[in-house]
Amino acid sequence: MADHSCVHEHDVVAAVLSHRWDRASDELTQHAADCEVCRDVVAVARLLSADQEHARYEVHVPAAGQVWWRAAVRARLEAAHAVARPLTWLHGIAGACAVGVACAMIGMAWPSLRELASWFTFEALGADARMADVAAFVTAAMQRSLPLAFVVAACLVLAPVALYFVLTDD
Repeated sequence: MADHSCVHEHDVVAAVLSHRWDRASDELTQHAADCEVCRDVVAVARLLSADQEHARYEVHVPAAGQVWWRAAVRARLEAAHAVARPLTWLHGIAGACAVGVACAMIGMAWPSLRELASWFTFEALGADARMADVAAFVTAAMQRSLPLAFVVAACLVLAPVALYFVLTDD
């Protein structure tokens, strides 16, 4: 097997890769012209250097199918968000209506419930006087907690609306 190396091979490679080959000494360029190994090294090193320079400025454009697919996915996502916005408002309005109807029903039924509770506490059913005190306490506690129930209901209605405004992209 023949030895295909040259003592100047390392210097030739270093000069070409560092872009100093045009300014290399006349002795080195003459040697590379005469030596078959160094001539091949110059040719290959120049090609590699040019390829490396070309790769540095090369822009990788994605395939048209991939660009189309990404655009279609983005369009579907934006359409889904646009459709969901009115539904979010509708849920908030429906929640507010439900709380309003519940409060109205409680307000309308409250006298009847109080009357029904007092009817169960009469001694005609065999209950003693303590049961009447418990029923009076419960009804008084419910009347006092009604403003708190309004505040909690308002928070339950306003929380989704606030989240909607906080989390919107616009």
